[in-house]
Amino acid sequence: MIVNNQWQQRKVNKIAPEKLHTVLQEEDFYILDVRPRDFIQKASFLRGSFFCPLVHLAKWYRRIPKDRPIIITDWAMRQSIIAAKFLSSKEYQVYGVLKGGIERWKAEKLPVAEQESDLDLGSWYIPQE
Repeated sequence: MIVNNQWQQRKVNKIAPEKLHTVLQEEDFYILDVRPRDFIQKASFLRGSFFCPLVHLAKWYRRIPKDRPIIITDWAMRQSIIAAKFLSSKEYQVYGVLKGGIERWKAEKLPVAEQESDLDLGSWYIPQE
């Protein structure tokens, strides 16, 4: 992914965990987790998330539906902002990113899904070859 000055200046909505928890119950979002693959073994995710490491997003973003608003997460809000800017530059409906990432979500004791092994990524891992 090449940093582009045009999309780099885009504003990104940062949603606090408690507010996002409420919003997720009201609307059908596509939740995209963009943390690196080596972060997922025995990791926590938002229930219903799809996983695509940021390094693969430029190659695999077309598999993400354009007909649903997108929430982007990662571990500590380091990759999610870049992913949000990139996807919004491709005309995706990016609702926002999880402020503080999953790390903050867990600290606020909100519900998570646990991934025990990176060997069984199944259909929620976008870069499927």
